[in-house]
Amino acid sequence: MEKNNNHDRFFRELLSDSSREMPFSDFEDEVMAEIRMEYEKKFSGRRNIRLSWLFFILGMLSGIATVFVMSFYSANQPFAFISDNLLPVGIVFICLTIILFAEKLVKISFRRDNH
Repeated sequence: MEKNNNHDRFFRELLSDSSREMPFSDFEDEVMAEIRMEYEKKFSGRRNIRLSWLFFILGMLSGIATVFVMSFYSANQPFAFISDNLLPVGIVFICLTIILFAEKLVKISFRRDNH
C-alpha cells in the first residue's frame, strides 16, 4: 500500500512538472480564431469562384448579344458607318476576352487547394 502511494506521489510530481504555462492567457482562443478565419477564407474562395463563373457567363452572353444587335444595323441608319467599322473590332475584343478569362477561371477552379 505504501509502495502505491509513493508511486502515486512520484507520478503526480512528474505530471505537475510536465505542465506548461501558455505564453498568453488567451493563446488557445487566438489559435482557434486563426483556424476559423482560415476555414472561412477557404469557403469564401469557393463562393467567389462560383460567382466568377456566373458573372463570366452573364458577361459572355451580354457581349455576344451586343455583337449580334450591332450586326443588324442597316445602311440607312445614321450610325451605320461606326457600326460597320467597330463590329470586327468588337468581335475580336470579345473573343480574346472570353478566351483569356475562361483560361484563368478554369485554372483557378481546378486548383488542388480549392477542393
